[in-house]
Amino acid sequence: MVKVGIVGAGFMGSMHANVYNLLPDSKIAGIADIRGEKAKSLAAKFKTIPYYDPQQMIEKQDITVIDICLPTFLHKEYVIKAAEMGKDVLCEKPIALTVEDANEMITACKKNRVRFMVAHVIRFWDEYRFLKEVYDSKKYGELKTFSCRRLSPLPTWGWQDWLLSDDKSGGALIDLHIHDTDFIRYLIGENPERIYSKTAMNKEIPYSHIYTLFSFKNGLVVSAEGGWDYPAVFPFEMSYIAKFEKAVVDFNSKNSPSLVVYEFSGKVDRPVFEKTKIDGAGGNISDLGGYFYELRYFVDHISHNKPFIIVTPEEARDSLKLTLQEKESADKGIEIVL
Repeated sequence: MVKVGIVGAGFMGSMHANVYNLLPDSKIAGIADIRGEKAKSLAAKFKTIPYYDPQQMIEKQDITVIDICLPTFLHKEYVIKAAEMGKDVLCEKPIALTVEDANEMITACKKNRVRFMVAHVIRFWDEYRFLKEVYDSKKYGELKTFSCRRLSPLPTWGWQDWLLSDDKSGGALIDLHIHDTDFIRYLIGENPERIYSKTAMNKEIPYSHIYTLFSFKNGLVVSAEGGWDYPAVFPFEMSYIAKFEKAVVDFNSKNSPSLVVYEFSGKVDRPVFEKTKIDGAGGNISDLGGYFYELRYFVDHISHNKPFIIVTPEEARDSLKLTLQEKESADKGIEIVL
């Protein structure tokens, strides 16, 4: 039995708690948040202990895993605190705001011999898992073109508006767009050779919208757009179009069905994915989606002492590094050769 202490009782902490509550080999042993009412409310829902001081929960001997669902600028501090107490760690994405901080976190976990995984959930999302499978198997031949997009209303829901602060979240570039940057690296299995980025700058909302071209050594060019400068009534969208030699895979979270495969032979396929529903999921989703598969994977690998394969801390760091290189390209107005 994996006994989990969740640090952070906001939207993401609630999502993770809902998943752990469904897994037979995990138990929520505590929920911590400096906002006492948040900790108390979420802990009551899952019949566990609220903590108003995260350190107090981290020090509990019967808790074996610490799940960090805090704002990004706090990730380093709490990953290292958990590691120093000998706890295995799951940390929400992005791993950190700087590569240097990410390296310190990785080093601390290795030094204290604890397991460490970063929750890059898109690698576990049904429609993205489908694309990875058909890419690796070459079911539709070689990938010829790929574009992806992630658009959101302005995220005014964060604690003390931390998401709108560049030095706390990194803006849409680091908090939102990194999902696609990470998945592109994961899908292709390598870093691009060149990147070129442009941002729609907003002095009040830094790095609120970005466009990037990723050029790979085999000639493949991938485009990605990410932005959270849309009005509150705009529906969240994550989407991609992947054109292979034999088919086009078209995904858009706003459509139903969300994913359609158009084969050049004339066949049209609409894959169906099992959904794990919960009451009041909130946020951008109506079910637990990739969060369920992600945390099931994490708990299974912790329980059976298996190495993390789908995502490693080093992979999370390297995706952060590439995203920061996109920022450099946008800031300097130049193509970056990697």
